[in-house]
Amino acid sequence: MELRIFSDAVVTPEGQFAAELVIRDGFVVAVDGGAGPSRSALDWSGDVLVPGLIDIHTDNLEKHYQPRPGALWDAYGAALAHDGQCAAAGITTVLDSLSLHGRKEGLDRKTALGPMIAGMDQAQADGALRAEHLLHLRCEVTNPELLSLLEPHADNPRLKLLSVMDHTPGQRQTTNVAALEARMVAAGRSEAEVEEMVARRHAGRDPSAAHDNRRSVVAFAREYGVPLCAHDDATIEQVDEAHADGCVIAEFPVTLAAARAARGYGMAICMGGPNFVRGASHSGNLSARECAQHDVLDILASDYVPLSMLRSAFMLIDEFGWPPERALATVAAGPARSLGLTDRGEIAPGQRADLVRVSRRSGGWPVPVEVWRQGLRVA
Repeated sequence: MELRIFSDAVVTPEGQFAAELVIRDGFVVAVDGGAGPSRSALDWSGDVLVPGLIDIHTDNLEKHYQPRPGALWDAYGAALAHDGQCAAAGITTVLDSLSLHGRKEGLDRKTALGPMIAGMDQAQADGALRAEHLLHLRCEVTNPELLSLLEPHADNPRLKLLSVMDHTPGQRQTTNVAALEARMVAAGRSEAEVEEMVARRHAGRDPSAAHDNRRSVVAFAREYGVPLCAHDDATIEQVDEAHADGCVIAEFPVTLAAARAARGYGMAICMGGPNFVRGASHSGNLSARECAQHDVLDILASDYVPLSMLRSAFMLIDEFGWPPERALATVAAGPARSLGLTDRGEIAPGQRADLVRVSRRSGGWPVPVEVWRQGLRVA
Protein backbone atom coordinates (compact mmCIF):
# COMPACT_ATOMS: atom_id res chain seq x y z
CA MET A 1 0.00 0.00 0.00
CA GLU A 2 1.28 3.43 -0.95
CA LEU A 3 0.68 6.66 0.95
CA ARG A 4 1.59 10.16 -0.18
CA ILE A 5 1.84 13.22 2.08
CA PHE A 6 2.61 16.76 0.93
CA SER A 7 3.77 19.70 3.01
CA ASP A 8 5.21 23.01 1.95
CA ALA A 9 7.61 22.77 4.94
CA VAL A 10 9.18 19.32 5.16
CA VAL A 11 12.25 19.17 7.43
CA THR A 12 14.81 16.86 5.82
CA PRO A 13 18.56 16.41 6.45
CA GLU A 14 19.17 18.75 3.50
CA GLY A 15 16.91 21.51 4.80
CA GLN A 16 13.27 22.54 4.90
CA PHE A 17 11.36 22.72 1.62
CA ALA A 18 8.07 21.84 -0.10
CA ALA A 19 7.93 18.14 -0.87
CA GLU A 20 5.72 15.10 -1.23
CA LEU A 21 6.63 11.95 0.68
CA VAL A 22 6.03 8.55 -0.85
CA ILE A 23 5.53 5.90 1.85
CA ARG A 24 5.36 2.13 1.36
CA ASP A 25 5.27 -0.61 3.98
CA GLY A 26 5.97 1.85 6.77
CA PHE A 27 9.07 3.41 5.19
CA VAL A 28 9.74 6.58 3.23
CA VAL A 29 10.77 5.55 -0.29
CA ALA A 30 10.95 9.02 -1.87
CA VAL A 31 10.98 12.71 -0.95
CA ASP A 32 9.91 14.53 -4.12
CA GLY A 33 10.41 18.28 -4.06
CA GLY A 34 7.57 20.19 -5.67
CA ALA A 35 5.26 23.16 -5.55
CA GLY A 36 2.06 21.32 -4.70
CA PRO A 37 0.46 17.97 -3.84
CA SER A 38 -0.44 15.31 -6.34
CA ARG A 39 -4.07 14.28 -6.63
CA SER A 40 -3.74 11.30 -4.29
CA ALA A 41 -1.65 13.02 -1.59
CA LEU A 42 -2.72 14.17 1.86
CA ASP A 43 -2.23 17.94 1.79
CA TRP A 44 -0.61 19.32 4.93
CA SER A 45 0.19 22.72 3.43
CA GLY A 46 0.61 25.40 6.07
CA ASP A 47 1.92 22.93 8.63
CA VAL A 48 5.47 21.70 9.22
CA LEU A 49 6.34 18.03 8.69
CA VAL A 50 9.11 16.78 10.99
CA PRO A 51 10.51 13.35 11.88
CA GLY A 52 9.09 11.50 14.86
CA LEU A 53 10.90 12.46 18.05
CA ILE A 54 13.23 10.09 19.90
CA ASP A 55 13.42 10.53 23.67
CA ILE A 56 16.40 8.90 25.40
CA HIS A 57 15.55 9.97 28.96
CA THR A 58 12.14 10.30 30.58
CA ASP A 59 10.98 9.70 34.15
CA ASN A 60 7.36 9.98 33.03
CA LEU A 61 6.41 6.31 33.50
CA GLU A 62 6.93 6.61 37.26
CA LYS A 63 4.39 9.44 37.42
CA HIS A 64 1.72 7.15 35.97
CA TYR A 65 2.67 4.09 38.03
CA GLN A 66 2.33 6.25 41.15
CA PRO A 67 0.02 9.15 40.18
CA ARG A 68 -0.08 10.36 43.80
CA PRO A 69 2.26 9.66 46.72
CA GLY A 70 1.37 6.26 48.11
CA ALA A 71 -1.23 5.52 45.41
CA LEU A 72 0.01 2.88 42.97
CA TRP A 73 -1.66 2.22 39.63
CA ASP A 74 -1.47 -1.10 37.82
CA ALA A 75 1.62 -1.36 35.63
CA TYR A 76 -0.17 -2.12 32.36
CA GLY A 77 -2.47 0.87 32.77
CA ALA A 78 0.51 3.06 33.68
CA ALA A 79 2.25 1.95 30.48
CA LEU A 80 -0.80 2.90 28.40
CA ALA A 81 -1.20 6.32 30.05
CA HIS A 82 2.50 7.18 29.75
CA ASP A 83 2.59 5.99 26.15
CA GLY A 84 -0.41 8.11 25.18
CA GLN A 85 1.18 11.23 26.63
CA CYS A 86 4.44 10.59 24.77
CA ALA A 87 2.74 9.92 21.44
CA ALA A 88 0.58 13.03 21.76
CA ALA A 89 3.81 15.02 22.20
CA GLY A 90 5.19 13.71 18.90
CA ILE A 91 7.51 11.12 20.45
CA THR A 92 7.52 7.93 18.38
CA THR A 93 10.47 6.21 20.09
CA VAL A 94 10.90 6.54 23.84
CA LEU A 95 13.45 5.12 26.23
CA ASP A 96 11.81 4.74 29.61
CA SER A 97 14.59 5.68 32.02
CA LEU A 98 14.21 3.73 35.25
CA SER A 99 16.44 4.28 38.25
CA LEU A 100 17.97 1.32 40.06
CA HIS A 101 18.03 3.00 43.45
CA GLY A 102 16.08 4.63 46.21
CA ARG A 103 12.73 6.34 46.55
CA LYS A 104 11.09 9.25 44.79
CA GLU A 105 7.94 10.92 46.08
CA GLY A 106 7.55 7.84 48.26
CA LEU A 107 7.88 5.38 45.35
CA ASP A 108 10.17 2.47 46.20
CA ARG A 109 12.05 2.17 42.91
CA LYS A 110 13.46 -1.26 43.77
CA THR A 111 9.99 -2.72 44.26
CA ALA A 112 8.51 -0.84 41.29
CA LEU A 113 11.23 -1.72 38.78
CA GLY A 114 10.10 -5.24 37.89
CA PRO A 115 6.37 -4.48 37.54
CA MET A 116 6.99 -1.34 35.45
CA ILE A 117 9.25 -3.21 33.02
CA ALA A 118 6.89 -6.19 32.84
CA GLY A 119 3.87 -3.96 32.27
CA MET A 120 5.55 -2.17 29.40
CA ASP A 121 6.87 -5.45 27.95
CA GLN A 122 3.35 -6.89 27.89
CA ALA A 123 1.70 -3.76 26.50
CA GLN A 124 4.24 -3.64 23.67
CA ALA A 125 3.87 -7.36 22.96
CA ASP A 126 0.09 -6.87 22.78
CA GLY A 127 0.44 -4.10 20.20
CA ALA A 128 -1.31 -1.77 22.63
CA LEU A 129 1.23 1.06 22.43
CA ARG A 130 1.40 4.03 20.07
CA ALA A 131 5.12 4.76 20.38
CA GLU A 132 7.90 2.18 20.41
CA HIS A 133 9.22 1.82 23.95
CA LEU A 134 12.84 0.92 24.64
CA LEU A 135 14.61 0.75 28.00
CA HIS A 136 17.22 2.96 29.66
CA LEU A 137 18.46 1.66 33.02
CA ARG A 138 20.03 4.28 35.29
CA CYS A 139 22.74 2.66 37.39
CA GLU A 140 23.31 4.38 40.74
CA VAL A 141 26.83 3.23 41.55
CA THR A 142 26.56 3.66 45.35
CA ASN A 143 23.68 1.16 45.56
CA PRO A 144 25.01 -2.08 47.13
CA GLU A 145 22.19 -3.98 45.37
CA LEU A 146 22.84 -2.48 41.94
CA LEU A 147 23.99 -5.61 40.12
CA SER A 148 21.16 -7.74 41.49
CA LEU A 149 18.72 -5.22 40.01
CA LEU A 150 20.52 -4.85 36.68
CA GLU A 151 21.41 -8.42 35.77
CA PRO A 152 17.85 -9.85 35.50
CA HIS A 153 17.20 -7.50 32.58
CA ALA A 154 20.36 -8.27 30.61
CA ASP A 155 18.47 -10.19 27.92
CA ASN A 156 15.53 -7.81 27.58
CA PRO A 157 15.55 -6.88 23.87
CA ARG A 158 14.26 -3.42 24.76
CA LEU A 159 17.42 -2.56 26.74
CA LYS A 160 19.18 0.06 24.60
CA LEU A 161 20.97 2.37 27.06
CA LEU A 162 22.75 2.31 30.41
CA SER A 163 23.92 5.28 32.42
CA VAL A 164 26.27 5.55 35.39
CA MET A 165 25.41 8.10 38.05
CA ASP A 166 25.90 9.15 41.65
CA HIS A 167 23.21 11.32 43.23
CA THR A 168 24.75 11.34 46.70
CA PRO A 169 24.45 14.86 48.19
CA GLY A 170 27.83 16.52 47.75
CA GLN A 171 28.51 14.77 44.43
CA ARG A 172 28.03 15.91 40.84
CA GLN A 173 24.48 17.33 40.49
CA THR A 174 24.42 18.43 44.13
CA THR A 175 28.05 19.34 44.73
CA ASN A 176 26.90 22.35 46.76
CA VAL A 177 24.78 20.85 49.55
CA ALA A 178 24.19 24.26 51.12
CA ALA A 179 22.64 25.49 47.86
CA LEU A 180 20.44 22.37 47.76
CA GLU A 181 19.24 23.04 51.31
CA ALA A 182 18.60 26.71 50.45
CA ARG A 183 16.40 25.68 47.50
CA MET A 184 14.42 23.39 49.78
CA VAL A 185 13.91 26.19 52.30
CA ALA A 186 12.86 28.56 49.50
CA ALA A 187 10.29 25.95 48.45
CA GLY A 188 8.72 26.17 51.90
CA ARG A 189 10.42 23.32 53.73
CA SER A 190 11.23 23.68 57.41
CA GLU A 191 14.76 23.10 58.67
CA ALA A 192 13.67 19.78 60.14
CA GLU A 193 12.14 18.72 56.81
CA VAL A 194 15.28 19.71 54.94
CA GLU A 195 17.42 17.70 57.34
CA GLU A 196 15.15 14.69 56.90
CA MET A 197 15.14 14.99 53.09
CA VAL A 198 18.92 15.21 52.86
CA ALA A 199 19.27 12.23 55.20
CA ARG A 200 16.86 10.29 52.99
CA ARG A 201 19.07 10.99 49.96
CA HIS A 202 21.97 9.42 51.81
CA ALA A 203 19.94 6.35 52.84
CA GLY A 204 20.79 3.01 51.29
CA ARG A 205 24.08 4.21 49.81
CA ASP A 206 27.51 2.72 50.23
CA PRO A 207 30.14 5.03 48.71
CA SER A 208 32.73 2.27 49.04
CA ALA A 209 30.76 0.23 46.46
CA ALA A 210 30.89 2.95 43.81
CA HIS A 211 34.18 2.02 42.14
CA ASP A 212 33.49 -1.70 41.77
CA ASN A 213 29.89 -1.10 40.73
CA ARG A 214 30.96 1.31 38.02
CA ARG A 215 33.51 -1.17 36.69
CA SER A 216 30.82 -3.87 36.64
CA VAL A 217 28.36 -1.67 34.73
CA VAL A 218 31.04 -0.77 32.18
CA ALA A 219 31.84 -4.47 31.71
CA PHE A 220 28.12 -5.27 31.42
CA ALA A 221 27.67 -2.62 28.72
CA ARG A 222 30.57 -3.99 26.72
CA GLU A 223 29.47 -7.62 27.07
CA TYR A 224 25.92 -6.93 25.90
CA GLY A 225 26.74 -4.20 23.40
CA VAL A 226 24.59 -1.58 25.13
CA PRO A 227 25.57 2.11 24.71
CA LEU A 228 26.71 3.80 27.91
CA CYS A 229 26.25 7.39 29.03
CA ALA A 230 27.74 9.41 31.86
CA HIS A 231 25.24 11.28 33.98
CA ASP A 232 25.90 14.63 35.68
CA ASP A 233 29.64 14.87 35.10
CA ALA A 234 30.93 18.08 36.69
CA THR A 235 34.71 18.02 36.30
CA ILE A 236 37.29 17.34 33.62
CA GLU A 237 38.50 14.33 35.60
CA GLN A 238 35.01 12.83 35.62
CA VAL A 239 34.72 13.34 31.86
CA ASP A 240 38.14 11.71 31.39
CA GLU A 241 36.86 8.68 33.29
CA ALA A 242 33.66 8.60 31.25
CA HIS A 243 35.63 8.60 28.02
CA ALA A 244 37.93 5.86 29.28
CA ASP A 245 34.84 3.82 30.18
CA GLY A 246 33.50 4.12 26.63
CA CYS A 247 30.60 6.48 27.33
CA VAL A 248 29.13 7.81 24.08
CA ILE A 249 26.74 10.34 25.64
CA ALA A 250 27.32 13.04 28.26
CA GLU A 251 23.90 13.24 29.85
CA PHE A 252 23.08 16.49 31.67
CA PRO A 253 26.66 17.70 32.31
CA VAL A 254 26.72 19.97 35.34
CA THR A 255 29.26 22.52 34.05
CA LEU A 256 30.15 24.07 30.70
CA ALA A 257 33.73 22.89 31.18
CA ALA A 258 32.52 19.30 31.48
CA ALA A 259 30.31 19.67 28.39
CA ARG A 260 33.19 21.06 26.35
CA ALA A 261 35.54 18.32 27.50
CA ALA A 262 32.99 15.66 26.59
CA ARG A 263 32.50 17.21 23.15
CA GLY A 264 36.28 17.14 22.72
CA TYR A 265 36.13 13.37 23.18
CA GLY A 266 33.34 13.07 20.62
CA MET A 267 30.59 12.35 23.15
CA ALA A 268 27.08 13.59 22.32
CA ILE A 269 25.87 16.24 24.76
CA CYS A 270 22.33 15.59 26.03
CA MET A 271 20.36 18.21 27.99
CA GLY A 272 16.81 18.35 29.30
CA GLY A 273 13.99 19.96 27.35
CA PRO A 274 12.41 21.46 30.50
CA ASN A 275 15.77 23.04 31.33
CA PHE A 276 15.86 24.58 27.83
CA VAL A 277 12.26 25.85 27.86
CA ARG A 278 12.55 27.31 31.38
CA GLY A 279 15.96 28.79 30.63
CA ALA A 280 17.59 27.19 33.65
CA SER A 281 18.25 23.90 35.39
CA HIS A 282 15.82 23.21 38.24
CA SER A 283 18.84 22.21 40.36
CA GLY A 284 20.83 25.35 39.57
CA ASN A 285 23.36 23.68 37.27
CA LEU A 286 24.30 24.23 33.61
CA SER A 287 21.59 25.76 31.40
CA ALA A 288 20.69 23.93 28.19
CA ARG A 289 20.45 27.30 26.48
CA GLU A 290 24.04 28.03 27.48
CA CYS A 291 25.03 24.78 25.79
CA ALA A 292 23.26 25.94 22.62
CA GLN A 293 25.00 29.32 22.79
CA HIS A 294 28.40 27.63 23.09
CA ASP A 295 27.64 25.02 20.40
CA VAL A 296 27.77 22.02 22.73
CA LEU A 297 24.19 20.76 22.39
CA ASP A 298 23.46 17.59 20.42
CA ILE A 299 20.42 15.98 22.07
CA LEU A 300 17.38 17.21 23.96
CA ALA A 301 15.44 14.71 26.09
CA SER A 302 12.04 15.22 27.70
CA ASP A 303 13.35 14.42 31.21
CA TYR A 304 10.02 15.03 32.95
CA VAL A 305 7.85 16.96 30.40
CA PRO A 306 7.17 15.13 27.09
CA LEU A 307 6.03 18.27 25.25
CA SER A 308 9.30 20.04 26.07
CA MET A 309 11.16 18.32 23.23
CA LEU A 310 9.19 19.74 20.31
CA ARG A 311 8.94 23.13 22.02
CA SER A 312 12.71 23.26 22.53
CA ALA A 313 13.48 22.34 18.93
CA PHE A 314 11.31 25.16 17.59
CA MET A 315 12.77 27.60 20.12
CA LEU A 316 16.19 26.76 18.69
CA ILE A 317 14.82 27.82 15.29
CA ASP A 318 12.92 30.91 16.43
CA GLU A 319 15.22 32.30 19.12
CA PHE A 320 18.67 30.91 18.29
CA GLY A 321 18.46 31.02 14.52
CA TRP A 322 19.34 27.36 14.04
CA PRO A 323 18.39 25.89 10.64
CA PRO A 324 15.33 23.62 11.02
CA GLU A 325 17.27 20.51 10.07
CA ARG A 326 19.85 21.17 12.79
CA ALA A 327 17.27 22.03 15.44
CA LEU A 328 15.13 18.96 14.76
CA ALA A 329 18.22 16.74 14.76
CA THR A 330 18.54 17.39 18.52
CA VAL A 331 15.27 15.53 19.10
CA ALA A 332 15.40 12.96 16.30
CA ALA A 333 18.55 12.08 14.33
CA GLY A 334 20.93 13.00 17.18
CA PRO A 335 19.43 10.67 19.77
CA ALA A 336 18.85 7.94 17.17
CA ARG A 337 22.46 7.85 16.03
CA SER A 338 23.79 7.99 19.60
CA LEU A 339 21.92 4.73 20.26
CA GLY A 340 22.97 3.11 17.00
CA LEU A 341 19.45 3.34 15.54
CA THR A 342 19.94 3.94 11.81
CA ASP A 343 16.39 3.32 10.58
CA ARG A 344 14.73 6.44 12.05
CA GLY A 345 15.25 10.08 13.01
CA GLU A 346 15.16 11.69 9.55
CA ILE A 347 12.70 12.22 6.73
CA ALA A 348 14.66 10.52 3.97
CA PRO A 349 14.39 7.48 1.70
CA GLY A 350 14.98 4.26 3.63
CA GLN A 351 13.92 5.73 6.97
CA ARG A 352 10.86 4.66 8.93
CA ALA A 353 7.82 6.79 8.24
CA ASP A 354 7.75 8.19 11.78
CA LEU A 355 6.29 11.65 11.23
CA VAL A 356 4.79 14.58 13.11
CA ARG A 357 2.52 17.18 11.55
CA VAL A 358 3.16 20.41 13.46
CA SER A 359 0.90 23.46 13.51
CA ARG A 360 2.26 26.74 14.88
CA ARG A 361 -0.16 28.37 17.33
CA SER A 362 -0.24 31.24 19.86
CA GLY A 363 3.15 32.30 21.15
CA GLY A 364 4.86 30.21 18.50
CA TRP A 365 3.80 26.97 20.16
CA PRO A 366 4.45 23.98 17.89
CA VAL A 367 1.38 21.78 18.33
CA PRO A 368 1.59 18.14 17.13
CA VAL A 369 -1.77 17.72 15.37
CA GLU A 370 -1.00 14.34 13.78
CA VAL A 371 1.60 11.71 14.74
CA TRP A 372 2.46 8.73 12.55
CA ARG A 373 4.64 5.70 13.30
CA GLN A 374 5.79 3.40 10.51
CA GLY A 375 3.22 4.87 8.14
CA LEU A 376 0.24 4.56 10.48
CA ARG A 377 -1.40 7.37 12.41
CA VAL A 378 -1.08 6.84 16.17
CA ALA A 379 -2.15 10.24 17.54
